[in-house]
Amino acid sequence: MSPTLAALGPLVSRLLLSAVFFYSGYQKFAATGRAASSITGRGLPFATAGAYAAGAFELTAALLLVFGLRARPAALAAFGYLVFVSFLFHWHPAVRGDHAQVLHLLKNAGIAGGMLLLASHGPGTMSLDRG
Repeated sequence: MSPTLAALGPLVSRLLLSAVFFYSGYQKFAATGRAASSITGRGLPFATAGAYAAGAFELTAALLLVFGLRARPAALAAFGYLVFVSFLFHWHPAVRGDHAQVLHLLKNAGIAGGMLLLASHGPGTMSLDRG
């Protein structure tokens, strides 16, 4: 493998993986009511607090991934988060045939796979943790 790809590949991967978390976390703060409504729709208590907590987690995970700081534990936490929210919000509608939810479920599965790769192989040399 070329040294350039070995150095830039993990960095670009971390940036791409974090983009979803940045956007989703930002949306939970910008449209808290919509996120809380979705949480309430699943029968969970403390929906507004849950929306803020989810947004804070997503933004924190995104920042850790971008900088490669504590990237392995952040990736494992993001993996667990993706499994949880995928089951809670996307699994049942997808099984009932909602094609948009199938797409969300598959997207989350792909991102979760990227998180497992990051957790197992590390953030690369262009990170604060350096591997």
